[in-house]
Amino acid sequence: MAQEKAWEEYFYEIYAMEEIDETSIEDDYEHLCELESSPLNINTLNPEDLYLIPGINRDQIDDIIKYRDRYGEFRTIEELALIESIDRPLRLFLCNFIIAEPIVKAKWYSRPTLDSIMRKGHGELSANVNIPLYNREGDQNGYLGYKYKYNTKLTGKFSDNIKYGFCASQDAGEPLFANKNKWGTDYYSFYVKVNNIGRLKTFVLGQYKIKFGMGLIQNNCFGYGKQIMLSSMNNYDATITGHASRSDGGHFMGLANTFDLGKKSSINKWTLTSFWSYRKIDATLNSNGSISTISINGYHRTPTEMEKKNNSSSLTTGTHINYKRDGLYIGASMVYNWFDRPLNPNPNNNPNSYRTYYAKGYDFWNASLNYGYISRKFTFSGETATGSCNSIATINSIEAKVNSDITLNAVQRFYSYKYYAINAKAFNDGGYTQNESGIYAGITWIANKRITVNAYSDLSYFPWIKYYTSDSSYSFDNNISLKYDYNSWTLQAKYKFRIRQRNNSDKTAIINRYNNKLRISVQKTSENVSTSTIIDLSRLNYTGYSSQGYSFSQNISFRIHKNATIYAFASYFNTDDSNTSVYLSERTIPGSYSSLSFYGKGIRFSSIFKSALTSKVIANFKVGFTKYFNRNAISSGLRMIKHSHQTDIDLSVKYKF
Repeated sequence: MAQEKAWEEYFYEIYAMEEIDETSIEDDYEHLCELESSPLNINTLNPEDLYLIPGINRDQIDDIIKYRDRYGEFRTIEELALIESIDRPLRLFLCNFIIAEPIVKAKWYSRPTLDSIMRKGHGELSANVNIPLYNREGDQNGYLGYKYKYNTKLTGKFSDNIKYGFCASQDAGEPLFANKNKWGTDYYSFYVKVNNIGRLKTFVLGQYKIKFGMGLIQNNCFGYGKQIMLSSMNNYDATITGHASRSDGGHFMGLANTFDLGKKSSINKWTLTSFWSYRKIDATLNSNGSISTISINGYHRTPTEMEKKNNSSSLTTGTHINYKRDGLYIGASMVYNWFDRPLNPNPNNNPNSYRTYYAKGYDFWNASLNYGYISRKFTFSGETATGSCNSIATINSIEAKVNSDITLNAVQRFYSYKYYAINAKAFNDGGYTQNESGIYAGITWIANKRITVNAYSDLSYFPWIKYYTSDSSYSFDNNISLKYDYNSWTLQAKYKFRIRQRNNSDKTAIINRYNNKLRISVQKTSENVSTSTIIDLSRLNYTGYSSQGYSFSQNISFRIHKNATIYAFASYFNTDDSNTSVYLSERTIPGSYSSLSFYGKGIRFSSIFKSALTSKVIANFKVGFTKYFNRNAISSGLRMIKHSHQTDIDLSVKYKF
C-alpha cells in the first residue's frame, strides 16, 4: 500500500501556500525522484542524509537514529510506525525513499571486488516527452527549435557507497544539434558521488550543490518555505548533493568533498569540507560588456536567449571546518567567487535603485562562523557572516521542547542592506539574504496521536528600497494549520494571513496589502483507491482595490490491476485576476515536474495511466486539458496560444536494472 501512495500529493501539501521560487521546488522534486530510484538504506544512512528529504524535522530524525541504536537494524520499513513522532502520512511518504536492508558483516580481511560491487548496483533509465496539441506564437515565428519538450535521465548506485546521475534535457523551442547546441540537446548534467569510505564521508565529481552552516554565505541546495527550512537549520555540518536534473541554474561544476578528521574513538568530531567549481553561466550584459543579471532559468529558445548561453564564466571555491563535542558545535567557513566579467547590476549608478547595494566587481569573498548547541529539550543555532561588502549578516534560532507534545521555535535575523553573498540562501521573507531584519515565532502542538497544530508569526522589516517599494517597508506573515489523522483519513486546514507593503498605483506612497489564503484538504488512502479533495480560497485587498478567487480540486487514484493504476484530476477555478491566482496540486509523470498556476475562470482535467509492462519496464501516459471561460487566448508574447483551451500529452518510460 505504501508503494501505491502518491508521494507527490504529500510533497505538494508540504509546499502549500508557501512563497517559494518555482526552480527551488523543481530541484526538490527531481531530487526525490532520483532518491526514489535509489532509496537510502535506513540501517546505514547518516542523519545528514535525512535532512535532504523535505517534511521531516530534526526530532523525527533523532527518533529514527535512536530507535536504530536501541533496537538494532530495521527488519522492515514498516517499523517506522513504532516511532511515535512519525505519523501515518509522513511514514507513507518516507517509504518511497527509504528501504530496510540488512548490513552484511564481512571478515576483517575481506575486500570488495569490482564484480561484487557491480552485482550490488542497480539503477534506472528514463525518458520523458511533452507533446503540446497546439501551437504557441513562438512555434510559428520566434523560437529556434521544435515545440516538444523532452529529457533522458540515468541514475543509480553501486552498493550504498557509490551513486551516479546523468541527465540530458531540452525545453520546448530550443534547437537540437544547432546553434550553440552542437552537441545535441540544450543541457547536460552529471555527477558521481562516493559516501562513507574510510575517512572520506562524501566526494562528488561533476555537478553538485552545497550548503554551509545556515546558508549566510553558501547555500545552493534545496530552498524550502519557512516551516520546512526550520527543520534543516540544525544540520550543523556541510551538506553536499549531486545534481543531475533539468534545472540549469544554481549548481556548481567541479568537485567537493568532506573528510572526517577526528580520532576514531574520540568524542571530539572534526570534519573538513572543501569544494572547487568552474562553469559557464548565462548572463544579461550591459552595453559595456559587464554583467547586469545572472540568468538561471536555462531557456535558450530565441536568438536573444541563445546569445546569453555560456557568455560568462564563474569560479567558486570554499572550505568549511566543523568541530562537535556532545551537543556543542562550532564551524568556520570561507567562500571566494570570481567572474570573468565584472558584475554591474546598477550601470547608471542610480542612488535610489533597489540594486544600489548588489554585488559589484570581479571577485568577492565571504567568511562566517556558525555555532550551536543541540539537546533533546533545547536547541540553539546561529551563524554570523561578513565579506568584501564590509557589512554583516547574522541569524540565530532557538527550539525548545516544553514537553513531548509542544515545541516552540524562534528565529532572529539581521541582514544588512549592504551585505551580499553571491550564493547565500538563508531563512528570509523578502526573497534575498539582504536588506532584512525579522523575528519569527512558531509553535507545534501534538494534541494527541491524531491531531497536530502548527502556527507561526513572522515580522520582517526592510530598511532599503525593494523592487515594489520606493521606501522602507515591512511584512507581517501569519500561518496556522491543523491536521487530523484517523486511520486512512487525513483532514488538513491551513490559513495564511499576510500584510505586505507596496507602492500605490501612483508610486507616491507605501500602502498595506492584505492577503488571506485558506486551504482545506481531505485525503483517503486505501489499498486500491486513494482520493484527495482540496478547496482553496484567496483574497487580496488594499486601498481602493479588492480581488478574490477560489478553486475546487479532486484527485483520485485507482488500482485497476496489480500492475496498472489510473490517476485522475479535475479542478474548477474562478479568480478576479492574477493577484489571487490558484496553485493546483496535480500529479505528474515521474521526473516531469510542472507548476500549475491559474487565474480567471476555467477548468482543468488530467489523467495518468501507469502500467508495469514487465518487471523492469514502467510506462506512464498523461493527458492534460485546460479550458478558460473568460478569454480567447492563453498567455502572451511568444508563449501565446490563440485559443481558450490547450491540451498536452506526456509520455514516460522507465527501465530498471
